[in-house]
Amino acid sequence: MNKFLTLILLIIISLFLFNGCGSSSSSTNSTAKPIVDMANYLPSTSMTKEYTTVSKLNGDINNIEYRQNILVESNLVSIKKANNLETLITISADDINYKSINDVTDTKTLKRHVTMGENIFDYIKQSETKVLEIGSQRIGEQSTRMEESCVLEGILSTYEVFFYSYKNYDSNHNILKIKCSSKTFIETKIDSEYIDLVAYTNGIVESKADIFYLYYQEGLGEIARINDDCLASKLPDIIDDTLDKSKCLGERYRYNLYHPQY
Repeated sequence: MNKFLTLILLIIISLFLFNGCGSSSSSTNSTAKPIVDMANYLPSTSMTKEYTTVSKLNGDINNIEYRQNILVESNLVSIKKANNLETLITISADDINYKSINDVTDTKTLKRHVTMGENIFDYIKQSETKVLEIGSQRIGEQSTRMEESCVLEGILSTYEVFFYSYKNYDSNHNILKIKCSSKTFIETKIDSEYIDLVAYTNGIVESKADIFYLYYQEGLGEIARINDDCLASKLPDIIDDTLDKSKCLGERYRYNLYHPQY
């Protein structure tokens, strides 16, 4: 009887050890993507940041320097430009809210915790509807909608553009690469009695994609905003950043670049 009980006990112990090993192996082979806390890529302390905006349009290159004064408080980041409050950033457990002071409709809510390839935010900005007139006679109305979305595309240790070099200089300042795309939709509604009398057409006209990149460095916030435009046609100018670069007409871009202080 004792031998029988001993045998049963050994079998139970063997099954327990086998299941434990299997569980451990499954956990080790997990391919879960790391989660990035976007709050870590906002300014961590109050600071002054200097930037240069470099733009090229119709062959002309222009440089404009400006300064941001950043105040960091508990779960609140205030950004001033030329001593005018420009942006308020509030941080909650799940979201990060960017509010433009100059345009109350320009408010973006970002996910705070994201994985690689995940959407950080989707944003829709609706403009005021414009009345269409011929002389003083109303013939219809037109409204504009802009849609923008951004995706976390990469985590970098270095990034260079022109003579600006950004580095993870102490292993605690990674750089996020974020890909954004925006489109504009113009909707025209002509009053029924004028549809056959005017050149306007009812419907929605969708622009081509405007693609740009944002770079955020840990503890510093935005360090670069890169917008290379592919001019698909001239007069009227049509931007289509989905085209192959060999099909673009000339070179057109706008960059905002932080002056690194490290």
